[in-house]
Amino acid sequence: MDRKKAVAPEKSGCEASHIGQLKDMIVATNLRLPEQQERVARIALFDPDVVAFGTTASLAQRCMVAPSTVVCVANALGFATFKEFRHIFRQHLLAKGKVA
Repeated sequence: MDRKKAVAPEKSGCEASHIGQLKDMIVATNLRLPEQQERVARIALFDPDVVAFGTTASLAQRCMVAPSTVVCVANALGFATFKEFRHIFRQHLLAKGKVA
């Protein structure tokens, strides 16, 4: 079993610091994602709690995709890791006062 591992950059390539900027970036770059990845992105943006309090596995289950698809979405949006992707959603909820 010889699997190639994708090497993530040390620093995130995503310039978005909050969900609004992330949405703007998607629109501005005219980002197109494969169907399953688009489903993950749409659900994440529609329901930030599912990302902020979830894992790759829980988000994947909610979206009916493989956990690797969730990681691919985070990477496609410029994040090196799912943890970085999740951080922007946690920051969004903190700003809205949803997290104690």
